[in-house]
Order: sequence, then structure tokens, then C-alpha cells
Amino acid sequence: MAKRSHPVWVWLPGAVAPRECGIFSWEPGRGEFGYADGYKASAGAMPIDPINLPFTHSRKPALTTDMKGVFGVLRDASPEGFGLDLLNAKYGSEMLDELDRMDLASGDGVGAIEVCAEARIEAKSAFVPPPETRLQVELEKIEPGVSARRVVQRIAGTDDGTSLGGEKPKLTITRESASGTEWWIAKLQAPNDPPFLTAREYVGMSLARRCGVHTADVEFCHIGPHPITLIRRFDRAVTPAGVERTLFASAATLLRLKSDDRDDPRRSYVNLAHELRRWCGNREYDPSEELRELWRRMVVNALVGNYDDHPRNHGVIFTERSWRLSPAYDIVPIPVRNPEQSGTVQAMAINREGQRTVTAAALVASAEVFEYSAAEAWEIIRAMAAQVHEGWRDLYIRDCGLTEEEADRQRSAFRFAEKVVTGQQSVDLEALATRRGGRRGTAGRR
Repeated sequence: MAKRSHPVWVWLPGAVAPRECGIFSWEPGRGEFGYADGYKASAGAMPIDPINLPFTHSRKPALTTDMKGVFGVLRDASPEGFGLDLLNAKYGSEMLDELDRMDLASGDGVGAIEVCAEARIEAKSAFVPPPETRLQVELEKIEPGVSARRVVQRIAGTDDGTSLGGEKPKLTITRESASGTEWWIAKLQAPNDPPFLTAREYVGMSLARRCGVHTADVEFCHIGPHPITLIRRFDRAVTPAGVERTLFASAATLLRLKSDDRDDPRRSYVNLAHELRRWCGNREYDPSEELRELWRRMVVNALVGNYDDHPRNHGVIFTERSWRLSPAYDIVPIPVRNPEQSGTVQAMAINREGQRTVTAAALVASAEVFEYSAAEAWEIIRAMAAQVHEGWRDLYIRDCGLTEEEADRQRSAFRFAEKVVTGQQSVDLEALATRRGGRRGTAGRR
């Protein structure tokens, strides 16, 4: 297949219209990107990826063979999962290549980047999601068990559905609030989904916020018999002048992953902390709080039994003249058959040794990387575990309408929090300090 190219468009902070910032050229397994000279010289111009695609004096394009030849920050803007399935269905093909996907996608992809022909950028810029009332009308027409994918396609009409990632059915909608129009993601329960999946995400996100994690706004409701989780988008702002977009990069981009291989040793919270220092730190902003927030997210994922905390479920956004962690999203408790294993094996390693099996001691031992002392970390873990242990059941029953029996079937997701609260998981701070001192002493003698 011959090399093909498309312009790359970016919405800079505060802008409601895109600028052409460069050209992306792609052939199977190989991609090139170069900034346009006019863009680099324009007012307010900034790199779309400050580490992997910085401004340089060279006119030679950057090259990648990772991720099938697509730079991470461009792949973040490309449809994946459910959104890609809808796109393939519309065009009657499962063979749309990486450049086709970006070009043909709708205008609701995450972040502030589009890769498409000039003839398509106007339509992407003008994309307006359907209103919440349209979703309500369509869901009230159908019985439980009808494909959620069909509902999304019916609402989207001639549009492409969604460019959002993830495997579960969803679409972007608009909601009216006292502050104006907002973009929200509506997540639907498909017939073949695990039971109460939408409720589980609401509970996980709500518990994370109670634990002091900065999360996206979340709501749960029923439209007729259909359970819906609603997540407010943090990368869109509707203003009188138009829609502003916020630059976004996933942790997969920050970590420079070569593929989605789960065994890649770079898939680590410790490695992500190192990259946050590079992305977020500058003369005006100390990234220490970003590291502390990342550690809290690692802990809360373990406490609520979300072991799908992979690198695409973390990200950064550009705000207030620096890159910072985006609000947390996709925190979903996952009940397991073997309660002794629940909530203890994460998708990303929790320490330098590559350990993914979570214990309270391992979380405390890694805390210094994230600007926490061991004593402070253990105190926070216990406080967070109490919030989770005391709150999960009530959220399922009171807010989501589950019965006592249905709620009980969710218990295994929260077993790690229960063990911390009951003392089955504990940390000996003195022994931990002794082991650290011994390791440092040994290292000093080498």
C-alpha cells in the first residue's frame, strides 16, 4: 500500500476553530509527522505532544513504527472499540486502515486533534451531538433487550455514531444546565454486557470522588427500564462563540507504548509518574500534586476492584498553561468469582519491580515515588478503604435501585477495602523503614 497523507488539525486553548498544524503521512506500520512552518510561527502555537513531537529547527519529519505507525497523540483522537465498530458498519468494511479511521470519524473524538482531508474538517468542526431529550424519546420506544448499538445508530442518523473509545455502547449528547449547554457521554447497558455495568461505573466513580480523587462528573438514571450512566465531558466547553476543545493525551502516549501488549514493562504507575514530571513540570507549575493524585487513583482502583486500569484509562489535558492529569474516568468495580483474588491484580504495575498484585504494604512502599511519606500513605489508604467499605452498598441500593441480593453479588469487588478495614491487610511501618534502610545501606556498599 502506497504512503498517503492528511493534514492534522488542532484546536488551541480558547479557540473554537481548528488550525492546520502539520501533515501526517502513513503506510502500513510506519508513520511520519511534520509541523507546518506557518503553524510554528503563528501566535499561540504549541506542540501537540511536547515530549515526542516537540518543536525543533529540523524540517525532517518525525518517524514512528510504534502502534502500527500512528503517533500516540494521534491515535488517542482515533475511534476505537465501539466507535470503530460503528464506523466499520457504516462503511461496510472491517478493513478501514488507520488513516481511513481518523479521516472518516465523526467530530466527537476525545481531545482537540483531528486528522482528515481539508474537505472534511468543516463537518467535523460543526458536529453537534443529539440532545438528551432525543435519547429519552428513543429509549422510551424500545423494550429491554433491544440492541443498544441499534439505539445509538438510530439517534446518530446519517452521522457516524461516535469516535469515543471503549468496548461498550455509548454516545455523546448535549444537556442543558443552569450554566448553559454541556456535552455528556451516555453509556448504555447492552443485552450481552455483564449485569449492572452502568451502575457499577457510577458506583466506582462516586466512591473515587468520596476518596478525594478528581473525577469527571457522573450521574445515574433510568429512562423507562433502561439504566444509563452519564459522564460529563471534560474536553469540551460550549461558549457563545462556539465549542472549545481541550488537548488530551492518554497514558499510553506518555509511556510511549509500542503496542497494547499487557506485558509491556512500561505499563507502570511508577513510569507514568516519571512521565508526568516531564509533561506537567515547568517554571510555573510544580507537578508534585499530579504525582500524589496519580497515587490516590492507583489506590482507589485497587480498593474498588477496578483491575481494568490500563494506560488508555488515564490521561492528561492541557489547562492553565500546563499539562495536568485529566479528571479520572472509567473506574468500574469488577466482581470476580474468587473473592480472594478480587481487587488485587491491576492492569498497570504498582512499583519499580513490575508488581501488579496489590497489597497494602506494596502500595505504601511505592508511595515515596509519588511524594507521600509511608506514614501519610498508610493513613490515606485506611481512610479511603473506610469510605469504600461503608459506601458501596448504599450507592447500589439507594442510587441505582439494586435489591439487597443484587448488591450482595457486587461485594467481591470491594474485598480488598474490606480487608484493610478489618485488619486482614495491614502495614508495619517500622519493618518497612528497616527494609528500606537495609536496601539503601547495601546499595551504598556496592
